[in-house]
Amino acid sequence: MTTAPLAGHGGPDGAQTPRFIEVNGAHLACAEEGQGTPVVFLHGAASDHRMWDRHRAIVGQHHRAIAYSQRYFGTGAWGSSWPPLGVQTHTDDLVALLRALDAGPAHLVAWSYAGHVALGAALSHPALIRSAFVYEPGVPSYVTDPAELSALGDDMNAMFGPVFGAVQRGDSQEAVRLLLDGSGQREGYFAAQPAERQAIYLDNARTMPLLLSQPQPPAITCGDLASLKVPVTLAYGELSRPLFSVVSRAAARCIPGQHLVVRGATHMWPEEDAAAFCAAVLGFIKER
Repeated sequence: MTTAPLAGHGGPDGAQTPRFIEVNGAHLACAEEGQGTPVVFLHGAASDHRMWDRHRAIVGQHHRAIAYSQRYFGTGAWGSSWPPLGVQTHTDDLVALLRALDAGPAHLVAWSYAGHVALGAALSHPALIRSAFVYEPGVPSYVTDPAELSALGDDMNAMFGPVFGAVQRGDSQEAVRLLLDGSGQREGYFAAQPAERQAIYLDNARTMPLLLSQPQPPAITCGDLASLKVPVTLAYGELSRPLFSVVSRAAARCIPGQHLVVRGATHMWPEEDAAAFCAAVLGFIKER
């Protein structure tokens, strides 16, 4: 595993031309800021390392803040021999990345889809993980209550039915717009976002068919979460729809330690209020 030289420097709001880290046969875009204890940011679906530019600039004032694009995400070419897009692939890549960057043990900050990636790495390689701050993990393998499973299934169909339909029609950009409208919980949410954020999501629209057909994620159970050897804070929005809140509440009940309910927030809180999100992350790290 090797690292390519930096191709640029930090810019406004933490924007930076990334370097590329060779990880398990892929070159992953990676941007860093600051020094000290590593804090590694993992993005959610249909996104990449750029969504963390503002967060990296804030956290980089106190720690070594690292954001990278997980395999298949971002604007680079895909490898013909890559393993399939999925949680296990991304978990294996995270472990390899931490070793390649000599960044372990690191604090992990994960959102949505990447929550299961972070939790999987914390379970399988606890020596590499100092702590994990997970906002609304996206895989429901620890939900067992029948009423919660019913609410989760109904809301999943309501949100992802149109997304699947757009992908089946071959319109991945429309699928991304619908994904964002559903996550932001109102029609037109995507269109209301700043142009630079829209561009990041549209750049990653090509991943939508792969995301919706990915292999079954590892079945992390409530018992697995209860056995975690690293500190974890599970955070979720007070107003998040059942698709996200049911999974988050179930995980919070399983994980020893603390959880955080963010007043007035939905699934999109990390993007909508980067300063408040970073304050929560920094507070969690300080407690460690």
